[in-house]
Amino acid sequence: MATVDEIIAKVRSENRKILTEFESKELLQTIGISIPKQALVLASNGADEVIKTCDAIGYPLVMKLMSDKIVHKSDSGAVKLGIKDGAEARIAYDGLMAIECVDETKAISVQEMAPKPIAEIIIGSLQDPQFGATVMFGIGGVLVEVMKDVSFRIAPISDFDADEMLHEIKGFKILDGYRGNDKADFEAIKDTLKKVAQLAYDYPEIAEMDLNPLFTYKDSIVAVDGRIILKDE
Repeated sequence: MATVDEIIAKVRSENRKILTEFESKELLQTIGISIPKQALVLASNGADEVIKTCDAIGYPLVMKLMSDKIVHKSDSGAVKLGIKDGAEARIAYDGLMAIECVDETKAISVQEMAPKPIAEIIIGSLQDPQFGATVMFGIGGVLVEVMKDVSFRIAPISDFDADEMLHEIKGFKILDGYRGNDKADFEAIKDTLKKVAQLAYDYPEIAEMDLNPLFTYKDSIVAVDGRIILKDE
């Protein structure tokens, strides 16, 4: 597994500052944040190679077109969900290949499809000009821009800080077993918050991070999507 430094160095060597989703989640995995099983396949290898990778990951799964030029993959059709077998994988591959992309080399990320969560949350970081590394937490998914239900702290943070952030948001009830649903794994959420905050503090060259959504379960948390942007050199 590549280290944080190695992943950042590779992106810099290619004169990029935006990590692909695959690279972002690979980096998150190096600091102990759970991600779905994933594999990257060059699209030029053809549909058969992609389907072979799909078979190895296992169905149902997700296929995504990787490009640092595509910020909102869902809006551009670069995400194919709920693929159940090889036939559907071939159709998904054809659809992804039809998307116009300025990258010379297209790559497809094949990912296991995470089960339906208790709730979707967002954890992010930003290098503030005045305060330095800051960390953010809130209800995630497509609702984040509508609800704007988030809390902030200056990094690094303690377990007490993380617990406060968790309880500050209005959507806490959703995580706390609302209407008889399972409670989310608070310890896993707080641990992830602390890891993201520490990463932002240790690597000020990371301008911003956006882990959205993170799927919460009663006994775990999984980063389903992620975006990391580096500062200009």
